[in-house]
Amino acid sequence: MKAIIMAAGIGTRLKKKFGNMPKCLTDIGGETIVRRMVRLLHERGIKDISLVLGYQDHLVRAHLGSRWKVHYYSNPFFSITNSICSLWFARNELDGQQDAIILNGDLFFEPGLLEQVMSAKEDAVMFADPRRVEEGDYRFAYTDGLLRRYGKDLPAEMANGEYVGIAKLDRGTVAAFRTRLEQLIALQQFGLWWEDALYRLSADGMPIHIHEITEHFWAELDYLEDYERTQQFLKSSAEKAANAA
Repeated sequence: MKAIIMAAGIGTRLKKKFGNMPKCLTDIGGETIVRRMVRLLHERGIKDISLVLGYQDHLVRAHLGSRWKVHYYSNPFFSITNSICSLWFARNELDGQQDAIILNGDLFFEPGLLEQVMSAKEDAVMFADPRRVEEGDYRFAYTDGLLRRYGKDLPAEMANGEYVGIAKLDRGTVAAFRTRLEQLIALQQFGLWWEDALYRLSADGMPIHIHEITEHFWAELDYLEDYERTQQFLKSSAEKAANAA
């Protein structure tokens, strides 16, 4: 199994607090998001890791150093394209030889969430949190465990959960996903998200399974509120651990 971390974006909405640092270098509890993500993957046996960068990519490379073996890819057009273009630069990693986990690079999550992702058995799986429908930034609607509708504009009353920012694909689906990714790039659909290649496969009849995250904390750090919510989680976790000691 391999992992591809998507971390090319600028993180404009957090620049007021964190300046010009890439969002994946946000420090949470004494460890940056990207270092924590790479560490958790390594500790669980996933050592084939690719990191797709763009904005200030040299800072991320220098930060990670040589402690872990990471394959680096960079999208030089990060400021005028979206994540589908960033993943295209790492398309050779989608070789269909291994199952693949694709993760957005601004995620903080408990280790148990990653273990749940790794244990998924279906061909194509995305993850949703039913606890965060009202405040969800990007919502999913699903029935019988299959994705039906999705989007930022999907009304809360029609949705089941918020998209968590992770997909797991088996090796056969990886090959189909790469083909659709390359087709969309050939059509110059540079403004799409990488997930749109999966949605196109779903529209063609490939089932996209949805697994619910109901026990583990996670946050996608798009807004200052996400950062503060994560800091509060860490504070509460530390207090619980101290009380239990």
